Amino acid sequence: MNSDQMMGNLADILIVDDEPNNLRLLSNLLKQQGYKVRAVLSGEMALSAAKLMQPELILLDIMMPDMDGYHVCHQLKNNSETCQIPVIFVSAKDQGFDKVRAFAVGGVDYITKPFQVEEVIARINCHLKLNYLQIKLEEQNYQLQVEMCQRNAAEKALQQQNEHLRQEIERRQITELALQKANQELARSNADLEQFAAIASHDLRSPLATINGYAQLLQMCGKGQLDDKSNEFVEQIIKLCDRTDLLIGELLSYAHLNQTPEQFQLLQSDRLVQQAQENLATEIYQNKAEVTYDALPTIIGTESQFVQLFQNLIENAIKYRREEPPRIHVSAVLQDHDYLFSIQDNGIGIDEQYSEHIFQIFKRLHAQDYPGTGIGLATCRKIVEQHGGSIWLKSEVGQGSTFYFTVPTAKGVVERQMIAAIGHPN
Repeated sequence: MNSDQMMGNLADILIVDDEPNNLRLLSNLLKQQGYKVRAVLSGEMALSAAKLMQPELILLDIMMPDMDGYHVCHQLKNNSETCQIPVIFVSAKDQGFDKVRAFAVGGVDYITKPFQVEEVIARINCHLKLNYLQIKLEEQNYQLQVEMCQRNAAEKALQQQNEHLRQEIERRQITELALQKANQELARSNADLEQFAAIASHDLRSPLATINGYAQLLQMCGKGQLDDKSNEFVEQIIKLCDRTDLLIGELLSYAHLNQTPEQFQLLQSDRLVQQAQENLATEIYQNKAEVTYDALPTIIGTESQFVQLFQNLIENAIKYRREEPPRIHVSAVLQDHDYLFSIQDNGIGIDEQYSEHIFQIFKRLHAQDYPGTGIGLATCRKIVEQHGGSIWLKSEVGQGSTFYFTVPTAKGVVERQMIAAIGHPN
């Protein structure tokens, strides 16, 4: 209903009276005021008309044959489809108990005949407005209930989400505590293992040196006195002592990698390769190896460890050579925030399926044919990873191998430090 309807204009009014003259009079009067009017002569017709198309107000006579106005109003109010329609009784009966009964069956007002036009119009407008406000209030109440239900549902969903979030936070806290404890235990275990390796290696070297010394004395003093078999045994003892001493030295070096490293500094990569070549001068000369390198970048790291890294990889290429002299080439390119180094050789190569296996400590593929300890490549991986990079191998049997490793640029080092600081706040 719009504002005009609220004030009466265009409102649909049903008039019920068994006297045609009364119907005609009221109908003309209301139509002149702008109302839409329907008129019926009996109570039965009134009930049918109200159900067919509900009016916004009913003017109802009391004295009618077959079904009086009280009975009509009673049935209207007992029907869910028509119970909200306001009913104004219009009757010549003016006794008090008649009015009381009219209000008792659900009437909203009572107009006594003969009536004043202004009074009828005023009361109709008043009840139309009241009915309009009542409908609006019910609609607002219904909307409010809907909103309250929606809000309650939203609050319940939010509470469930908060509870889920709280449980997730607790789970993560428990996981982080467990991880911190595991890391602490691992660090303690690694420290104990490194200390044990250092002490054991140091304590082993002393008796090993003694054994080696006595074996050499026996070899010198036994010349001419020991048969060939005995001399062979002594020679094997000396070789095993040298190999064991080499193994202990590399094991000590591997264990020391986890200790506090030297301070990082700017390093000229080509100078590192040159130093590695100088350390391997004998092996390079004996095997007629050729080591070349391109212009190499300046990197950030620990000098002694990078010299050891290049030395191990070049030595590995010389060791696993074919009949032709070893050819080893070192190069590097810039990729994003990393330098990608490659050490390419023309050696025997390995099957691709073992490319990860060889970086594990004490893992060797050619233990019977080539000397070694199985620590060199494991040391290389540890050095590269401690500097924030990664190392891998591309190889084919009989076609040589290429070792690749990455080293962060200065910008990459800063970014990794920032990420680490964010991920592990103080």
